[in-house]
Amino acid sequence: RTKSSPASPYRTAGGLLLERTRLSAYAEMAEHGEASSSGTPDLIVQVISKLLEDLVARNDQLPLVPAQVTPFHSSRPPAITVRNYLEDRILKYAGCSEETVILALIYIDQVVQFNPEFVINSLNVHRLLITAIMLASKFFDDVYYNNAYYARVGGISNSEVNSLEMEMLRMISFSLFVQGDQYERYRASLYSHVGQPPPPHAAAAAAGGGGGGGGGG
Repeated sequence: RTKSSPASPYRTAGGLLLERTRLSAYAEMAEHGEASSSGTPDLIVQVISKLLEDLVARNDQLPLVPAQVTPFHSSRPPAITVRNYLEDRILKYAGCSEETVILALIYIDQVVQFNPEFVINSLNVHRLLITAIMLASKFFDDVYYNNAYYARVGGISNSEVNSLEMEMLRMISFSLFVQGDQYERYRASLYSHVGQPPPPHAAAAAAGGGGGGGGGG
């Protein structure tokens, strides 16, 4: 893989989070394959967190262009790490399945693919996560929380979470449906980061979806 120029944001043509990363950076995660209290395997949580944190570290070296600022950008980086935000806030209090978390990852990838000027960094990654998880849960899960609850979990206001929901829907062209083969490709890629095949799962591909779409609450 050719190293990205320091003058351009880090992303890959096939999806910034699908790229194979050096296994050595993830090898120590392989022994933690049990499911968390949310139902999402700890391994998936760790790999997604590591991918996002590595991406943020690279992109934080770039100057922030005013034209790139979106509703997802906060004035300063939150004190909480991506890993703790995902694990100790979102998954602990919103309780997400593996399917929901992987769907959220796909939505975040689509934000970048559909909006080349958008750069994931420490100012927007937390709001991207809570919004993508909320949309994925609404689309896939039969039972999900309302926007006000996700706002409390994410540490933002209800009006903000409503605005972020519409902004993400706009940025991905209101397309929440994900083909089954695309979902499985992402799932396999996440496990491949630690050199493991994805374990079999009984749930149907996340593309089937159980919920509706966006909407305030």
